[in-house]
Amino acid sequence: MTEKYLSYSAILVLAANTMNGPGITTLPDVATDAGLLLYIVLIVLSVRMASFVCQRMVHAMWCSLDDVAIALTGREECDSMNKVEIGVRSLSIGVDSEVDGSNGGKVDEMIPEAATFSDTLTQLHTTTQSGEETEVESLLNPTTNLPPIFNTTQPLIERTSIVGQSKEGYGSPTSTYVAFTMVGSALCLALAQMMLCAAILDGMFVVVGGKSCALGWPSLGGDGESSGWIHCTSHSSMKPYRNSGAPVSLISIGWLIAAAISVTLGTVDLDEMMGVQYTFFACLLISCVRFAFVLKRMTNDLENGGVGEEDASDVNTGNALLSWLIGPNPFQTVGPIMFNFAFIVTAPPLSAMAKRQDIASRALSMSCVVMGALYVMIGWVGAPISNAVRNGLIAGGDDTNLMSLILLSGGSAGVPSALDLLCIGTFGISTIASVPVYCLLAQETLVNDAGVAKLPAFLLSNVLPWILVALTYNASFFEAFVNWSGLLILGYANFSLPLLLDMRLKNVRTYRSMHHKSTEVCNGESPSKRRTNNRASGYDTNRVTSMVFSLVTASISAVIVMSIADSLILAGVVFVFVMLATIMWPSASMVL
Repeated sequence: MTEKYLSYSAILVLAANTMNGPGITTLPDVATDAGLLLYIVLIVLSVRMASFVCQRMVHAMWCSLDDVAIALTGREECDSMNKVEIGVRSLSIGVDSEVDGSNGGKVDEMIPEAATFSDTLTQLHTTTQSGEETEVESLLNPTTNLPPIFNTTQPLIERTSIVGQSKEGYGSPTSTYVAFTMVGSALCLALAQMMLCAAILDGMFVVVGGKSCALGWPSLGGDGESSGWIHCTSHSSMKPYRNSGAPVSLISIGWLIAAAISVTLGTVDLDEMMGVQYTFFACLLISCVRFAFVLKRMTNDLENGGVGEEDASDVNTGNALLSWLIGPNPFQTVGPIMFNFAFIVTAPPLSAMAKRQDIASRALSMSCVVMGALYVMIGWVGAPISNAVRNGLIAGGDDTNLMSLILLSGGSAGVPSALDLLCIGTFGISTIASVPVYCLLAQETLVNDAGVAKLPAFLLSNVLPWILVALTYNASFFEAFVNWSGLLILGYANFSLPLLLDMRLKNVRTYRSMHHKSTEVCNGESPSKRRTNNRASGYDTNRVTSMVFSLVTASISAVIVMSIADSLILAGVVFVFVMLATIMWPSASMVL
């Protein structure tokens, strides 16, 4: 099997593209609620948290290639290999003894695993001595006819994915629930991203052509007449068909373009789509830099009285005051900022295709840094305009979404510049980059863990989500469904579960290596030396990981409670309770 590799830059770009989700368009509003200083602090903490989780996940994956982990995959396989090697050597001696007239036939009785090689070796010996030596050397080669895990220099994704790790750490029943969680996480991410892609493209068509049209079931108007199959809108926003009289299910122009690109990319492997991924990433960078320039110019115009309905001095007075320290709703911004880094469930395929562990770890961490810097830039320059829209200081402003703010840059003319429209379009195209990665996660989980055939798995992961988006494109409840499902699933799946598995696998693998009697024979390293190294290297790491796991899990739980109950006191109680529960929970950190 030919191994495929992703370079450092390829992993970085793919990971960064998966973080280019709907959350980035809400950052100006989030920065206004948090306050600029707190916003930056939360971004920095989220970058550090996501980087740490990625590093531990990569470590857990690549430890499957460690000698102990290889031995753990099957004691019987390893013992059988040892017997075969001993048997082959004995057969070689036995064949020579048979030629000399001595009895070598008892070898088959001594080592049954070697019996199948007897005829082959005897035949080879009767031909040429060189042929015998060549074949014997081949049989003695430890990489000949071994299971795939023994032949690879990369982690096998079916064994080292989050589902595979849960199976190793907790068994098959638990891995089934984790598989459902992974598919749910991928679908939550994909559906939200698909809706964003289609909406941005439709909004761009409205601005450029004056309207965007979609195919939908005919609906009855107020006069009782059917509206026909074609529904058009001239409203340029992130919900272009809202209040247009169009039905819930629509196939729009933006949907067609986004779905065609996404499904096409879903038919190729990650390493084969890198040219497109680099292009999408360049589109993201160029668009965000342009957006930052436009928002900064709008802020200057607003301060100078060039834009707005009220006096420009109101920008820095009264209710329009933008906080530089802590904003009006700081606790409601933790979740949106944290979930902008909820890409970790898609990282295992990227890590498994790296050439070395350090490449995967450094690339994933750097992608968090790059996107964190991008998030800081967008939130910092967009907050003043978002705050002005909230306070009615910009004519026509009714939405604080990033795309809506850029559409306001046209001022009294009402139409942004051609360059701004181009950047809106390129940003919309760039958001498609993450969809194939999300779909790949769902597809591999269905194939490797649910036993679904490749074609049905492709249709379920790449085609069915787009159908769901079309069926609910103009539904008001769809956005709420995606947001709540993401809130309840993505936080734990991306941040808590990888850390829990890392701690669990470290103990499971150490325990098994201590009791695996054939480790010394298979690996050539003393079991006592391995135990000492594992204990020395793992104690401090486990303690730090346990602390981060408790803090992250408690924070996610508090965010969920805050979103549901809108009670800071209740959220604080839940935070303390979960912290104590996870610290005292023995299943992850127990000494087996």
